[in-house]
Amino acid sequence: MSENKIRILAVEDDELDRRIIRKALKDSGIEHELFFAEDHQSGEEATTGKEYDCIFLDYHLPGGTGLELLKTIRASGNTSPIVIVTSQRDVKIAVEAMKLGADDYIPKNLLSADGIAQSLRYMFYMKEQAQRQRELESKLQETQDQLNTVVANAPIILFSLDNQSEYQLFEGRGLESLGIKKEAIIGKKIDATENLPLTIDDYMIAMNGEEHTVIVEWNQKYFEIFYSPIRDNDKVITGVLGVASDITSHILAEDELKQAKLIAEDTAKIKEKFLANTSHEIRTPMNGIMGLTRILMKTSLDPEQMKYLDSIRTCSENLLVIINDILDFTKIEAGKMNFEKIPFQVGKLANQTIELFQAKADEKSIQLVLEVDKKIPHSLHGDPTRLSQILNNLVSNAIKFTEVGEVRLSVNLTSSDNKSATITFEIKDSGIGIPEKSLPFIFDSFTQASSDTTRKFGGTGLGLTIVKSMIELQYGEIDVKSKPGFGTTFIFSLPFALGEQNETEEDNNLGENLSTSHLRILIAEDNIVNQMIVKKVFSDWNTYVDMADNGLIALEMLRNGNYDMILMDMQMPEMDGYTAVRKIRAEFDEPKRSIPIMAMTAHAVSTEKQKCFDAGMDDYISKPFDPDDLKRKIILLTNSHNKIQNISQSSENRNINHQAIVNSNNDTISAQEKSISKPVAISEKRIAAALSGPKINLSYLKKIAEGNDTFVIEMIEMFLNKTPQALEQMNDCFKKQNWEELRKIAHKIKPSFAYIGLKEIQATLAIIETWDDREDALETVTAMMEQVEKGTRQAYDQLRNELLGMK
Repeated sequence: MSENKIRILAVEDDELDRRIIRKALKDSGIEHELFFAEDHQSGEEATTGKEYDCIFLDYHLPGGTGLELLKTIRASGNTSPIVIVTSQRDVKIAVEAMKLGADDYIPKNLLSADGIAQSLRYMFYMKEQAQRQRELESKLQETQDQLNTVVANAPIILFSLDNQSEYQLFEGRGLESLGIKKEAIIGKKIDATENLPLTIDDYMIAMNGEEHTVIVEWNQKYFEIFYSPIRDNDKVITGVLGVASDITSHILAEDELKQAKLIAEDTAKIKEKFLANTSHEIRTPMNGIMGLTRILMKTSLDPEQMKYLDSIRTCSENLLVIINDILDFTKIEAGKMNFEKIPFQVGKLANQTIELFQAKADEKSIQLVLEVDKKIPHSLHGDPTRLSQILNNLVSNAIKFTEVGEVRLSVNLTSSDNKSATITFEIKDSGIGIPEKSLPFIFDSFTQASSDTTRKFGGTGLGLTIVKSMIELQYGEIDVKSKPGFGTTFIFSLPFALGEQNETEEDNNLGENLSTSHLRILIAEDNIVNQMIVKKVFSDWNTYVDMADNGLIALEMLRNGNYDMILMDMQMPEMDGYTAVRKIRAEFDEPKRSIPIMAMTAHAVSTEKQKCFDAGMDDYISKPFDPDDLKRKIILLTNSHNKIQNISQSSENRNINHQAIVNSNNDTISAQEKSISKPVAISEKRIAAALSGPKINLSYLKKIAEGNDTFVIEMIEMFLNKTPQALEQMNDCFKKQNWEELRKIAHKIKPSFAYIGLKEIQATLAIIETWDDREDALETVTAMMEQVEKGTRQAYDQLRNELLGMK
């Protein structure tokens, strides 16, 4: 037996779950010895006098609960790391288990190779951390001792002179390095000792009552010399006390630091350029993926195709969030995070946040509540985009980590005067909470609340770091309060300048139903996929566009035609967007010289954005773009331009009098249809799938099988063979009103439905499992039993069809 193999004990009574554990451990690649115990008694026997590298302990066991066995194991002095395993989703179990000495908690639906490996690595990580802590403490003490030695032997000279400028004191280790004897100095006047870096002028400054420090180069060394007046009890200056320190090494180190700073600045420029190029290279294909997905989702699709496309859309959005997190984090690190000062309504902004996440909350049956203090001023000056980003991050997290209950966003006026107001935002949830030991580190980079947070919920671990930095950069504060099992509350305050009561928020009040069909737009874009996406977007808006493959062609088309605005890519062959916009602004006559031009680029770093504005752009949108955001910017830009120029182009310039308008997709749209077209509202709630009955989903089972169809077939056959018997036993218990046994069977078979993706039936069994025997609830349980039986029969048919396709 290899010494590198770890010893693992699994206390589990269910054969299906034991197979899952065995398979997951095997697939994890961790060298191990696996032992099993099936009930409370055998678990106690297996742990008496025996230590393991990890014990996986089921919560429900014949003969007693897992928590009771946990107490017994700890009472016996066994210190083996213990992971509680349960199909229950009640976080109170996890909290109680941790109090009794458990080291981790893992739901049964995460019993995969990755899930178990994560738990084991967490056990090893905690041991390594304890050892590292001891090593750090030892090194800290060693460093402290070294520092004391350095201070005691520092090359200083302590001196004093009387009011006649004669030396009365001349001591210190520094004398040795200079080869000076104190006897040769004492009693002499300061201006009579030319071989010292001390001057009569500095002495006189101190005698006049002023403390001061000078740095002097002397005998190829540098000295920092501090002069201070000596006063008697009557505050009369009687002399000067001073300290001379040899700082040659510091000066040399400072020169090295200056050189290193120059190197670091060069490196930062390279890093910034790399990030800009990387962002561009990632965002260009991302624009294609997200744009084409969005287009496909508007076509005629069957439910399975729509499901796949919805998954692609979700994954793309998640990847874009990660890219943006990294870019924001880099901006903050580089000190280049900028904030706007524009008017906005905080209540309206908070309501937009609630509307954005309402669908996600509805999916989880979570209440999403907004409370806004009526005393908050109507208009504030600040950065609404960054505030939205902060609120979106915190509300999204709250929903992510909450399974039942509510998420509440409260906005209150904390203080105000004639010029400013401080607003406090509170985001409170009833979710899983954060362990107390993790709270001090929750805002650290790449840190999450526990070892399995990333495994369960994903994320970069940068979101809260970015939130805290953005709040503090706006002179605000953020705090967090939490208790495992009772939810989390994030509270932050921000100061805002007051705006005028009648200020209009043109950008926010535009509305999404305004038409762009009256516009004629020139688009400079060389990427074929991006051209296809942009053409389709504008075609849906009934908006006329011309396409130019590069800046040179765009200039020629602008000379020969009239357009309301230009969308300009920045990196193109022949002539890039920067050159093209400079030529338009410098060489064209009015009104074409002032035509609104929006940069549409895959670059997303702040320096690139500023570069676009410096070149002469009026606005900026990054790829992949949100069509609604693009439309909003176009309307705002063209409306503002028309107000400034006070021009109204004739119908001849826009070619509206043609019988038909041909768009860039070669689709013909009649002028009448074009004039009455309106945006179509797309509902975000899809309830058809929920009404069509339960559908199996073997994605989890196939994921842990990792291509092993035999394992999937074996698990399906086991479900088909064992579940009917278990349901028959449940019905028998129900008829006999044996509620305790009914609950036990519901708990036992609940994970099996999770493995095949029947979450509705799993949730119903969870309710039956916790039923409290009330007579008035008997009808409800009867209906749930019928729902389980009906849904299971449908699942049998689906599973049999699945088997036919696999064999």
